[in-house]
Amino acid sequence: MTKKETYVPNRHPKNTAKIFKDLDDDADVTRSQCQFFEDVWDFWEMPKGTIYTFLGFKRVSDGKWIDKAIKIKNSAFSTELFDLLTQFNRWDYDQYFCPNAFSKPRRKQRYALPTRFGWCDIDESDPDAYDPWPSLVWETSPDRYQALWSWDKYHEPDEAEGFSKALAYRHGGDRNGWTITKMLRLMGSVNHKPKYDEPFVHTVACDWTEICARPLVLKRDQAKVSGPLPEVDVNPAKFNAAEVVKKYRGQLHPKARTLMRNRKAYEENKSAQIFHMIAALYEAGACFDEIASVIWPNPYFVEKHGHDIGKLNEEIARVVGKLEVSK
Repeated sequence: MTKKETYVPNRHPKNTAKIFKDLDDDADVTRSQCQFFEDVWDFWEMPKGTIYTFLGFKRVSDGKWIDKAIKIKNSAFSTELFDLLTQFNRWDYDQYFCPNAFSKPRRKQRYALPTRFGWCDIDESDPDAYDPWPSLVWETSPDRYQALWSWDKYHEPDEAEGFSKALAYRHGGDRNGWTITKMLRLMGSVNHKPKYDEPFVHTVACDWTEICARPLVLKRDQAKVSGPLPEVDVNPAKFNAAEVVKKYRGQLHPKARTLMRNRKAYEENKSAQIFHMIAALYEAGACFDEIASVIWPNPYFVEKHGHDIGKLNEEIARVVGKLEVSK
């Protein structure tokens, strides 16, 4: 995974990329997991008072779920972590963690504190298609992933959920995994689902440099619609691109407007930029032909697909289908 140029200098160096070196060594994995939690739960802008977060364990023998609240900024923090991870070991339990903090030892949204994270069950979607790119990606089972984004500032729970929801909806992640109470599989643990041969959950990419960019939040209410992709047969010459952008300018995100004005494809991830422009226009109320008039001459589309009208129809259908919105 390539480093994103919009990152800002790292506030706190992390060690996650240097640990989990021997996934066959139980003791080394447990020590690495404790170091990982020191990285993730290094809260640098938290209110005074008691702060909790959670580990979760699912017993392999009967599927019983066990939630364990952990008090952060506690002198016994590291010892408690090690003891829990040893007691609920990775061979007898699926191991999970919550990256977010709570004011009470109950994993409920109403007790959630501001967080500096975005999170997503990427599942089988492409981690490289996400924009901004994640800080940390790990493989939970063959070709299935989860990820964290380390923002450069804290966000209130509702806003943080909005960013995580946008990441999932726009890029093909799990649309039920954006709540702030979300539990994620723990690196170094074992995935005991019967269809797998007990694969280790392992890190794929790691760069803890804080991210100043944010995903474009969803503007329309996301209706729970499922079904085939919409039929799209556009005429990109029906409207003037500049007039379309001017018409919807007030409803377009600044980044989307910038992408539409670009004479050159400056961003490396062309698919993500095409997605942003189509989604922004669609959410602003543009019809398919209006969207096509803007995308057709845009350098991100041309450099990726050339002047292929079939690809233009496919891209618009793909984005609108992912947004799951009835016009």
